[in-house]
Amino acid sequence: MFHFGHKSVDVSLCEGVMTVATPDNDILVSIEIRHMLKVSKKDGNLTVYYVEKKKNKTLNMKTISLNADFEDIQNLYCDLDAKFKGRPKSLLVIINPNAGKKKGIKVYKKIADSLFQLCGVKLDIIVTNRQNEPTEILKNYDLSKIDGIVTVGGDGLYCECMNGLVKRVQQDNRVNLDNHNADIVSSALPIGIIPAGSGDVIVQYLHGTRCARTAVLHILLGNHVDSNIVSVHAGRHLLSYSALVLGFGLFGDMMHDCEKFRWMGPSRYNIIPLGSMLKRREFDVEVEYYPLTQNEKPKQARLYGRQVSLPNGSVSQSKLQRKQRTKSSSDLQKENSVNEDKTILFPDLVKEEGRIYAVDSHAIMMKEKSGRMMPHFGQNSLMVYTTHKCTLPDHVSQLTKVKNEKLDCYDYKFVSKHEVSGYRVKLLNATVNTAGNNKDLQKDYYINCDGECIRLKEPVFNVKLHKNAVKFFGDFAD
Repeated sequence: MFHFGHKSVDVSLCEGVMTVATPDNDILVSIEIRHMLKVSKKDGNLTVYYVEKKKNKTLNMKTISLNADFEDIQNLYCDLDAKFKGRPKSLLVIINPNAGKKKGIKVYKKIADSLFQLCGVKLDIIVTNRQNEPTEILKNYDLSKIDGIVTVGGDGLYCECMNGLVKRVQQDNRVNLDNHNADIVSSALPIGIIPAGSGDVIVQYLHGTRCARTAVLHILLGNHVDSNIVSVHAGRHLLSYSALVLGFGLFGDMMHDCEKFRWMGPSRYNIIPLGSMLKRREFDVEVEYYPLTQNEKPKQARLYGRQVSLPNGSVSQSKLQRKQRTKSSSDLQKENSVNEDKTILFPDLVKEEGRIYAVDSHAIMMKEKSGRMMPHFGQNSLMVYTTHKCTLPDHVSQLTKVKNEKLDCYDYKFVSKHEVSGYRVKLLNATVNTAGNNKDLQKDYYINCDGECIRLKEPVFNVKLHKNAVKFFGDFAD
């Protein structure tokens, strides 16, 4: 017989739930084992630490204590401990001390450290000193010693760690990083994000809140969410992987302009883009959208959204020939006609040519739910939005709706939507300067890759979707 407070109770474990009830079957406490953080025992006492989700999607840690004789306590402890699976026991923690308002170390010490210590997690803590240091660390780090990686910072630090981890996994599996057609090997090691940045978009998508304590508790529970990434290549070289947003044109220019005002801190992201909008540039491009295979096409969904011709250009669904690709095209070979010289025909390939303001894609797809645009992880396709020529007021109106996650944010005649497996952008009329083995573009063209500004040196770049390539610690916030 157990005692809960001053009451005699029965304790049962059934279908993943521990129930504490009176002899008359009056349930006092019911806890799912997957929500338990830790069980500790001392003499005739057993304490259960568990999490409880509130209506605002934050998590709180709670405890209950049970008393009984030594044998009953020992048996219950062993039964519960045997069911604790998937909880991380060893973590690499990477802290960006300059993230957001330079509060990375403070957030870790005030919130995360005590929770990790409570749960007995072994930690290797590294405080970064410079940009791209996480990528260098992960290149040679012994990943076999850890159950996951934790970032304390903003989206930028996560993206650096994600790039470092994905590159390391490809290195270990002898995948050619510079082959834009190659399938990459997914990482089995999850990454957790403790928010301490200025935006913290990814953790907001994951948990529905930017609460740092909630993020730590999700990490300790050990649940995983699979997520897509995209690769961007130019000139037979990998430029980067993107976990959030990849934007060419206007958003590339915005990020470049923001970089010049780093002294303003996070406030620059709310101010500088206004100037970028006023001086928005048009780009002469050719864009090819690679269709989904039959296995990838979602049920009851159109392959493409609205098809809009660009000014002075056309949209063509032509049987363009493409040379046989690497492993990533194996499915395509089965589902598309293959002619005698082993080239693959893409009957649904869409090509646009003309003047545009932007080409943007999102690794975490936004879809309608409950009257709003909501994030969806691990989708079978990549959404690409091409912004054609339009008036400035209409463009501002559309981007305002995107920011506010309105359902009709892409329902404009000047925005074409494409649901694809990848795409290729070619800059028309771009002059290439060559000096020895080095190439460069005469004019400046930028890509915004998850907040990092990349200057193009080649007139063509390729973007490819990689499904479920990374794992997050956490539960997707419904």
